[in-house]
Amino acid sequence: MNRRLHLLVSLLLSALLLGSAATGLVLSGASLTEQFGQLSAPGDSVAVVAERISQQLPNIERLERSANGTLLATLGGDVEEPVHVVDPATGEDLGPYAPSATLEWLRDLHRELLLGSTGRWLSGLAALALVLLTLSGTILLARRLGGWRHLLMPIRSAQGALHWHTVIARWALPGLAVLAVSGLYLSATSLGLLGDGSDNEPAWPEGIQAAPHQQVGSLAALRQVELAELREMEFPNAADDSHYFSLRTASGSGFVNAASGQWISFQRNGAAQNLYETAYALHTGEGMPLWSLALAGLALSTLFLGGSGLLGWWQRRSRAGVQDQGVPAEQAEAVILVGSQGGSTWAYARQLQAQLEAAGWPVHTAAMNAVQDDYPQARCVLLLAATYGDGQAPDNAGQFLDRLATARWPERGLPVAVLGFGDRQFPRFCAYAEAVDQALQQRGCQPLLPLQRVDRQASGELNAWASALSARLGTPLRLQSALLPTSAVHLTLQQRQCYSERGGQPAAVLRFAVAPGGTDFAPGDLLAIRPQSEAAPRLYSIASATDDGFVEICVRLHPQGLCSNYLHALEPGATLEASIQAHPGFRPLAGEHPVLLIGAGVGVAPLIGFVRKNESRRPIQLYWGGRHASDQLYGEELQQCLADGRLQRLQRAYSQGPTPGFVQDRLREDAASVRALLQQGAQVLVCGSREMAAGVRAVLETLLAEMGSNLDQLKAQGRFREDVY
Repeated sequence: MNRRLHLLVSLLLSALLLGSAATGLVLSGASLTEQFGQLSAPGDSVAVVAERISQQLPNIERLERSANGTLLATLGGDVEEPVHVVDPATGEDLGPYAPSATLEWLRDLHRELLLGSTGRWLSGLAALALVLLTLSGTILLARRLGGWRHLLMPIRSAQGALHWHTVIARWALPGLAVLAVSGLYLSATSLGLLGDGSDNEPAWPEGIQAAPHQQVGSLAALRQVELAELREMEFPNAADDSHYFSLRTASGSGFVNAASGQWISFQRNGAAQNLYETAYALHTGEGMPLWSLALAGLALSTLFLGGSGLLGWWQRRSRAGVQDQGVPAEQAEAVILVGSQGGSTWAYARQLQAQLEAAGWPVHTAAMNAVQDDYPQARCVLLLAATYGDGQAPDNAGQFLDRLATARWPERGLPVAVLGFGDRQFPRFCAYAEAVDQALQQRGCQPLLPLQRVDRQASGELNAWASALSARLGTPLRLQSALLPTSAVHLTLQQRQCYSERGGQPAAVLRFAVAPGGTDFAPGDLLAIRPQSEAAPRLYSIASATDDGFVEICVRLHPQGLCSNYLHALEPGATLEASIQAHPGFRPLAGEHPVLLIGAGVGVAPLIGFVRKNESRRPIQLYWGGRHASDQLYGEELQQCLADGRLQRLQRAYSQGPTPGFVQDRLREDAASVRALLQQGAQVLVCGSREMAAGVRAVLETLLAEMGSNLDQLKAQGRFREDVY
């Protein structure tokens, strides 16, 4: 309900709100400029300042001071320009007052949209909209961040306008609440719905006898009032035979006897007047330079929040236009159902759909709320379910569990696989995906795969699931993170080095020159290569960095591998188009803590890149597994790194040969030294096949349990990262 209210108010009144924010920004800037021009004003009393001015302007009838400090004198007699600006420090006449016509026009536009009474009602509606948006936005922000206790906690970095929408909103909301409530109150008073206390007036002076007037500078009552308190003062008028000064100050109003200098009467402001004064100051910033500066920032933030919110809505709407893709539901052999709040989960659904369709599968893709009662031809159902905020379902999945309860397809035991998306910093990480997985099992669905949880769209976790799904469906699948940017590059093969392996699966280290002006990259980033226009891109871990001047990858030849056969057939001088995908989540953390690198096969590529760049000689140990002792990928370079200290220790394992073993076996044998590394705060980076990674995780879980910890804690600290396939 809060999301719908927030969106509906934003869409219906966006023009009013953005117009108010834009004019408010200009007005707050003008107010700030005026206040800075008055910062040197003296702290004298009204009596002293009025004396100075009356000496320069004997025909003064009225003195008015704006909250920003500008002092205006109204002159009597036959003068062409009756209102003049005066200097409170000297009493000097600074010339006729000429307010900016543009600012007056903007002020009218801000207050009443140049429409009089109708405009005041519309401005009030805009203020009410801002109140509702602030309230609903605060509730949505708390849910998005995982609960009220997370409102002041750091927000993890991300990309896109909606991320900055969240960041700016978190800091702007308190100020926007003040602006919204004060604006709504001022609108209510201008429309007569609430009183402003202006009818609370002092008793009118009667029967004041004529007597010689004292010099205004000597009047005791006026000497008690500081200039900063003055709002307006009227001088005695000889034509009306008045013998008193009329005075309005920030605290009240009254009359001062011009002969005795004493108060005749004084009425302090009531609660309504004080409330109005406070609301006016808070809404305009007049008299408060720092708050005026804050108001300018709030106006800017309102413009940004409005623009970014509308952009996010339009992006989600655009994605919604292409949600239902593929064959009709009754013809599909593979069904992909998507639960997504921000829209990024749809990118993975489209990748899966394209790759499955290329393999000949009829696929139907839809939002989880569009789940059908039955899928008569389906062989599997894949659910990609994001968790929103503190364990909630996304908007397009909120009705899924209710509809699932009456659907017929689960009764047929249809195999299902659930991929959950979330953020591990929240206590209820992937809670909605867990609820979906449990409900499916209760309805009798057979698990095609165990539930996979993906933390912030991590490439390793995505592809661990994709690899497992590939094995079950017999179709090559690979997911490219939609969170990370990609940059197109033009590559020319410089050199290749082949490493033969028994069994006909050689590996090749390929080094490509990058066209000038290419993107920045580092070891661990990914190179996406598409051998044919209709094929899904294949991702390879990069072993080099921008300052090396080349892109290097290591590729194992697979007999049926379209991309690996294409790359192995390239000769030096051949060119190709590719893209580089940043992968900042898979690289050593900064600092001096040890690093434990674990890989198998061509998964050594990013690991050798980390070792190459270890100029500080921090402790790095590498565990690597291959099939045969003859398969010495990067053998000579690793020995050089051992010799110069960039690599502290190298442990190899071969699955075939006189003493077969796997990399996890070497870790188990070195349990004491591995445990010592973990106790020293080591980060663990794993790259290679999902089978190898599963074995490594099992060993590490055992070692961590002996230390009173576990792998989840290591992941939460950023000390365990995988890039598996």
